[in-house]
Amino acid sequence: MDAASGEAGKGANEGRLRVRDFLRHDGIALDSPDDRLSPDDTLMKGAFLHKELRRGLVLHVSDAIEERAFTATSLLPEELSCIFFLEGTVDLSIGDRRFAFQAHRGAAQGVAIMNTCPEHFARASRGHQHLRHLVVSATPEWLHRDVLETVVDNKGGARLLRDHLAEHRWTLTPRMVALVREIFAPSPLIPQLWDLYLESRAVELVAETMAAVLKADRNERGGSIVTRHDANCLQRAKDFIDTRIAEPISVDTIAREAGISASGLQRLFRISENRSIFDYVRNIRLERAFTVLASGDVSVQDASAIAGYTNPANFATAFRRRFGVVPTAVRKKA
Repeated sequence: MDAASGEAGKGANEGRLRVRDFLRHDGIALDSPDDRLSPDDTLMKGAFLHKELRRGLVLHVSDAIEERAFTATSLLPEELSCIFFLEGTVDLSIGDRRFAFQAHRGAAQGVAIMNTCPEHFARASRGHQHLRHLVVSATPEWLHRDVLETVVDNKGGARLLRDHLAEHRWTLTPRMVALVREIFAPSPLIPQLWDLYLESRAVELVAETMAAVLKADRNERGGSIVTRHDANCLQRAKDFIDTRIAEPISVDTIAREAGISASGLQRLFRISENRSIFDYVRNIRLERAFTVLASGDVSVQDASAIAGYTNPANFATAFRRRFGVVPTAVRKKA
C-alpha cells in the first residue's frame, strides 16, 4: 500500500529518505509545499523495511520521523493491502477514493483495502510527526494459491477480491496485536532465520485479516464489506462528527449530512468501527480529553467538559475504562 515510500526505502542511506531516494525510481513523483527542496534534503528519517517475502507477498514497515510535508504518487498494482497503524496520520488516495488513516489510543484497528486493477496512488504526509505503521500486501494470485484454497467458506473472501477498493475495518484481536509488535520488536535471532521470522508473521496477519472479513460477512446481513457508496457515506459522517465534536449532535442529523438513513449509518459503524455511533463519538471526545490532559494545558474539570461529561466522577470512570488510568494521573504526569 505504501508504494512510494516503500520503493524509496530500498535506496535509503543510514535510515534517511531523501528527495533523491524517491526520484531515482521510475513511476514515482514527488510534490511538496516547500519549493526550495534540494535532492539531498531529508524527508523522513528512522527505520524502514520493504521486502518481498515470497512471490506476491510484500512487507512494508516504517518507524520514522517525517521532517517535511510531501506527497508521493505512483501506480499501485492489483493487490490486497492489510494496514496497521500504531502512530501518526496519513492521507491516501487510490483512484478517486480517499482514505484517512490515524492511530487510535486504546484498541488498535486493522484496515483491509482491495484494488482489483492498477490505480493511481497518492500518499500525503503532513510532516513533523512520528509515523509507525505496517502494511502487508498480497496479490490475488498469492491469495488464491496460498489462502483462499484453504478456506472452506470463501464467499466473503472472494467478494472482497472482486469489489474494487472495498474497505474493511475491524478491531485487532490480541493475537494480531502481538504479531504486529513482534515485527516491530523482534526477538534476537540468527540472521539466517530473519526472513522466515518475518514471513511467518506476515502470512498469519493476512490469514487473520481474511478471518475478520469472513466472520463479519457471516454476522452481517448483506455482508460486511463496505462498498464504495457506503464508504463515502461513512467518511462524510466522520468528517461531520469531527467538525461538530464539541456540540450535541444526534444520529439523525449525522445520517442526514452523510446522505444515508439512520439505521443504515448505524449498520456501517457496526461493520467498520465495531461500535455504535454514540460509542464512536464518545471515544473521540475521550481521546481529545486525554490529549489536552497530557499536554498539561487544561484541568481535569475542563477535560471532563471537552469529553461531554457534566459529572466528573462519570468522566473519571469512563476515562479509566478507556485508557486504564485516571485523568488525574495523566494530568500529574504532564
